[in-house]
Amino acid sequence: MTADSISPAAGAAPTPRRARIGFLHPGSFYHLADLADPALTAHDLVDLYAPELTAEALAGIDALFVACRQHPAVMARNAPLVVDFLRQDGHRVVIGGENGIGTWLPGACEEPRETNFWAWRTGEDTTRRSVNTDHPIWRYFTDAALHWHHHGALTVPDGATPLVILDEGITPPKAVIYHDAVSFPSELIAMTPDPTYHHGCGFMPGATQLVYRLLEWLSDTPV
Repeated sequence: MTADSISPAAGAAPTPRRARIGFLHPGSFYHLADLADPALTAHDLVDLYAPELTAEALAGIDALFVACRQHPAVMARNAPLVVDFLRQDGHRVVIGGENGIGTWLPGACEEPRETNFWAWRTGEDTTRRSVNTDHPIWRYFTDAALHWHHHGALTVPDGATPLVILDEGITPPKAVIYHDAVSFPSELIAMTPDPTYHHGCGFMPGATQLVYRLLEWLSDTPV
């Protein structure tokens, strides 16, 4: 077999490229463990070291995963860059929990809630409820991936879609995780769970599921 025999036929459509996903992190041990996971390296993540983030580093990125538990000062420095990325058309962004989202994301409001680390094992009812399960975004998720943990409640922006809520009957709903395709030209998933922390620490199976499923969603960013 010659090289010519395996070359694309003349006029054939080029192979579509994969979405380039940036993983924004401050270099904590659990973020480095995330990046070392073969299931994550398979996505060819672009390693974005948060203390050195620049607009130029984001220029070739299609989707952005803001890892959980960024240092508050570093997150405050990078917040304008993340918001500017959201204000560009066609991107997808995940913002993990414990990032003070209510202090810097336009339209976001977050309130702390008590956390039960072991409810996923004990079966305790923490008032989380799946909603809008007929929305197409749910094809990426399962209850096991979303019902294991939370650190607070987010007020859902007008037009956004809550996926897991707390305190049924409250208007506007208070969400653990929501999908927002209306507030910015790009799509956003915001949450109060911190899956990249727990996955990197090696416990809470639901956190691992959530990290993997979020990356599947980011991988499907149109390019």
